[in-house]
This record gives sequence, C-alpha cells and structure tokens, in this order.
Amino acid sequence: MADLIDEREKTKINFLKMQMEKNYYLGEFKENVIIALHKSQLEEGVVYPEVLEAMKEWDAILLKMRRDIPLKLLKPYIAEAERIGLRYTLVDSLENLGDVALVVVSEEALANQDEDVVLDDIEQIFQDAGLPSGYSKAIGKKICTKHYKLVEEKLPAYKELFYKMSFFDKLIGKICPIDEFERGKNNG
Repeated sequence: MADLIDEREKTKINFLKMQMEKNYYLGEFKENVIIALHKSQLEEGVVYPEVLEAMKEWDAILLKMRRDIPLKLLKPYIAEAERIGLRYTLVDSLENLGDVALVVVSEEALANQDEDVVLDDIEQIFQDAGLPSGYSKAIGKKICTKHYKLVEEKLPAYKELFYKMSFFDKLIGKICPIDEFERGKNNG
C-alpha cells in the first residue's frame, strides 16, 4: 500500500515538474525547444544569428514570443520567420514562469535534457571568442577595420551587427567605439 502511495506521489510530482517546465518555455516542453532567449537578451539592434539559424533547421516548426516584449525587439525575428515561411505566434499567459521571451520549437523531441537551450548573453559570446566587452557595446555602430576583421575572424556570423568605418570617417576624426571603450577602461 505504501509503495502505491509513493508511486502516486512521484507521478504527481513529475507532472507538476513538467507543467512548470512548459510554463517556463512559453508552453513548450524543453525537449522540443531548439533555442531560447531571455527578455534581457532582446535589445534594439541586436539580432542573434544562432536564433536565425535555428529557425531554418529542418525540424523547426514554430517561433513563439512573449506578447509583453516590445514589438520593435521582436521584428527582426518575425521578419525572418515570414521570409522563410516559419509559423510564429505571440503568447501571453499568467502561467508563464521566468524570463524566457522567445523560443524556436522543434517538431520532434530533441536529446537536450542536460543542455541549456537558452543562448548566452551577447557579451558572454564575445568574451568566449576572446573579444573584449567593448564589442557588445559597439553593436550597430561603425568600427575600425582592425576590429571588424577580428569579428570576421572569430565570430563571422556576428559581423552583420557592425558597420566598417570608411576612410572619410577616419578623416573627420571619428574614433572606433571599441578603442574608446578600451581607453576608458584602462584610464578608469
């Protein structure tokens, strides 16, 4: 009799864990999530190439985004979904837990139970590639040829987040924001 009660309790606990997991990943089971982003990772001018690539995977069937996120932060992902014909939806629910703001959903369960499906913050991605945090602060800006080549070399998928400074920019005295950041860091 005690074994039957224990099994029932285990089943109930597992069910509650599964419901919490679904509520964390915008109504999806973790094993069906290819990649996810937190609210804090959605910034104007920052588009994660890893998310765009995950949207193109053969088993990607849906892009889900929280409705309480400003639309201007979601537009690049929505535009890509429309361009490639991937279904997308905005969700709002009082049952959502945590700060996951965007998920790319797979048709089939993935073997990702032990993996973190939430992408690292952009600053961490640059640091992991051996690039200082000044790069994440310069997204959407013109950077010097030296720094642009480093991005091309170490994180080629991220080069689209920057513009290359022209000869004219240098001529009028424009300074690379990454150089400025590094100087400020060394002086401060």
